[in-house]
Amino acid sequence: MLTPGAYARRGLRHMLAIDLGTATVRLWSPTLGQVIEEPTVVAWGPPGSRRAVGRAALDRATHGDAPLVWPVRAGVMDNYPACVHLLRVLVTANDLVCRPHTPVLVGVPATATLRQQNLVRAAVRRATGGRVTVVEEPLAAALACRIDLARTDDVVVVDIGHGRTEVVRVACGTVTAAERVDVANAVDQVPAIAAVVRRFTPRAHRVGPRRLLITGGGAIPGVAARLAALTNRSVTMPANVRLATIQGLTMLLTTGQDHPTGSTPGPPGQ
Repeated sequence: MLTPGAYARRGLRHMLAIDLGTATVRLWSPTLGQVIEEPTVVAWGPPGSRRAVGRAALDRATHGDAPLVWPVRAGVMDNYPACVHLLRVLVTANDLVCRPHTPVLVGVPATATLRQQNLVRAAVRRATGGRVTVVEEPLAAALACRIDLARTDDVVVVDIGHGRTEVVRVACGTVTAAERVDVANAVDQVPAIAAVVRRFTPRAHRVGPRRLLITGGGAIPGVAARLAALTNRSVTMPANVRLATIQGLTMLLTTGQDHPTGSTPGPPGQ
C-alpha cells in the first residue's frame, strides 16, 4: 500500500525521486530541498565527443555541432544509453550519487509494459547506483492531492502528458484498470478521455461523490470543466499539475517531520 513515508529511511540524506517525462526530467532529494527540472534531451555526438544534457544540450544545438536525442518517447524509454547518460550527468552534477541500499523512486506510466518498467528500472539503477522502485505515476499524483488511497474505491485519474495520455481507475490503493488514450484528433482529446472515464465507472450505485483527478503537464485550462460535465464526476486538480508526480514520490520518501518544506517539495530550480 502506498502511503506517505512508505519508503522513508531516517538518517539517509541521499534518497532520490525521479519523474522521467517525455519533455522534462525532474529530480528531488532531501539534500536539495527543491526540484531540479531539465529538458529530457541529450546532445549526442559521436563516441569521444563532448556531450551535453538538458538546457546545455539545447544551447549546443544552436551551434549545430551535435544531434539532439530525446531518450523518452510517449512516456517510456526509447534510448537506453542516452537516458543513462542524461541521468548520470544530472545526478553527478547535483551530488546525488546513491549507495546500493539507498531508496530511489521513479515514476512510470500505469500502461507501461513490464519490459518497459524493467528498462527504466535498469537505467535508473545504472545511473544512480541506488535501490530502484518504480511507482505508477497516477498513484503518485493521487498522493500529492492528499487522496487517502487506502479508503478510496472510486477514483479515476486522467494523466495528460506531453507524450502519453492515460486514464486509470484506482480502488483500495491499487490500479484496477488503465487505458492509454490514442485519438486521431490530438487537438481535442477530451471526448475520447471522457468515454474511457465513463467506461471505468461502476454501474452499481455508490454513495458519495465520484472523483476525477486530472494531472499532467498537458492538462490545459478548460479541460477540468469539460470533463466534469461529460463524466458527472467531482474534479480535483493539484495546485501544480506539472509537479504532481514528483510531489507524490517525495511524499513516499519523507515523513511529515522530515519533509524539507513541511508538506510539498520546494519550487523548481536549477
